[in-house]
Amino acid sequence: MNNKNNTRPIGFLKNLIVCVYDLLLLFSILFFASFPFVIYFDNQSFGDNIIYRIYLGIIIVSYYTYFWKTHGQTLGMKSWKVYLMNNNGGEITFKQCITRIVFALLGGHVTMLLGFQSVHSYISKTSIYDKS
Repeated sequence: MNNKNNTRPIGFLKNLIVCVYDLLLLFSILFFASFPFVIYFDNQSFGDNIIYRIYLGIIIVSYYTYFWKTHGQTLGMKSWKVYLMNNNGGEITFKQCITRIVFALLGGHVTMLLGFQSVHSYISKTSIYDKS
């Protein structure tokens, strides 16, 4: 996606549905990625292990940055035919990806409930557009 022609920002409900799709996909990836820890710790508790948490964090950041940078959309976004672009209509940068992830984790969707642009979209200067 290199332009914003024939696009419009998506609303709160569609954004929420896309987030749920992505979370389901991400949980399945994290489930399978946890197998090495299950085997290594022999089914003992490892949830409080800092290395495990960092490992999962790297997988989560990698999931979003890879799909946003290479395709302009995650798998959940692809299902609903929406794209992530910077406010100029071009591809987003790695810095925008990280900024978007950090502020989304800090509750970036809350402002959408009030009818405003999400915090993570505003700060990262990106938006999700509907192309259908």
